[in-house]
Amino acid sequence: MKKLIGLLVVAMIGVLAPASLSASGSIAAGRGINPRDAYTKGKSLTYKKLACDSCPLQKGELDRARAQNLKNSLEARDSANKPGTPDDENIQVLCPGSEAVGCDDGVDEQELVHYYLTRRYKL
Repeated sequence: MKKLIGLLVVAMIGVLAPASLSASGSIAAGRGINPRDAYTKGKSLTYKKLACDSCPLQKGELDRARAQNLKNSLEARDSANKPGTPDDENIQVLCPGSEAVGCDDGVDEQELVHYYLTRRYKL
């Protein structure tokens, strides 16, 4: 059921979203970031900013359970109610987070990492 919902969401994004990656982080087909590029960029950001030797997480800490915590934090980022995990703070290193650097291009890194995690760990 989750896979079906995920496929429907991806299909709807391709139909309803604008043809580029907007500031809101919409992933769309066309001239913008396609799903394959979004996955690749999300993976790259995950291991450059979130899970590396000098990052909030070590590479070995990123498993399915931790990915679920990160996903929950990313989904609640604009909500007043946070899931209450340490990852609520860890995602701040990703643009547009308060501790992020190099956010001049307007890319929503949090959205790309969310996209990668949900597909990689089938969340």
